[in-house]
Amino acid sequence: MVAASIPIPFALGQALWWVGSGYQEEWIVCPECCGTKAITMVRGDGTAVSVHCVACAVGFEPPTGKVKRIFYQHRPTPFVPRRVEIRGQEILYSTSDPDAQCYSSVPASLLFASKEACQAACDALNAERTKHEEERAIAMLASTRRGLAWSVHYWGRLVKELERHLAQARARLAVCKEKEKSKGKTASG
Repeated sequence: MVAASIPIPFALGQALWWVGSGYQEEWIVCPECCGTKAITMVRGDGTAVSVHCVACAVGFEPPTGKVKRIFYQHRPTPFVPRRVEIRGQEILYSTSDPDAQCYSSVPASLLFASKEACQAACDALNAERTKHEEERAIAMLASTRRGLAWSVHYWGRLVKELERHLAQARARLAVCKEKEKSKGKTASG
């Protein structure tokens, strides 16, 4: 019987470098409404319609004119492992004491023996995540614009339908009033 072994890449207590969390948020002026909280859309017939900006509105709240932008700034962070854990083929390290009940773990793939190697990994991770975040933001913006166009179309159609119903109701009301007047004239005549 051959015993299987998994090589442990780093020793406990060894001074290492970790890519760090690198996650930050900032509030910027909404790129869709430029902070005005409204969007003016020009329909195919040339009519301009202003609607609340949904790109900077959260849920059913009114627009704020600002949106949250996420950006990544991973940077080499000192890391001294005090605990190692193996989950299948993955090796995880933690800076917590071995007997700690609560701790967070870092995969060995995000740890480096030299600061330079860690910096290179940070740069690559920052570029990859920033690109992904920008692509996601563009996709959300395109989706929001489609939603706004649909909303303007929907509400415009609903207004026309309600105006048509109102005109029919006024016409019927006028007929009813005429009938009442004619009944009153015949009863008094």
